Amino acid sequence: MRLNKVQFENMFETPIKRMFGIELWFCEKLGFICNKNDDYFLTDKGAYFYHYIEQAYTTAYIDKTWNISRLQAFPEKIQL
Repeated sequence: MRLNKVQFENMFETPIKRMFGIELWFCEKLGFICNKNDDYFLTDKGAYFYHYIEQAYTTAYIDKTWNISRLQAFPEKIQL
């Protein structure tokens, strides 16, 4: 629910705005995130949509994994 700009840059050796500047700008304008000091926070609206998308992705991932595993007990590879 929180992303620290300094920690991001230390981890990826690139400023977050260089990697995701346009996405962050859109998310702020749409009210999904807010920027306070060196942190980005999900708003309630942003958290709702994040969990909605995450749930859809997880369901699709689990369904595909289970369907493949039903046909082969221990598949070497599952491509999503």
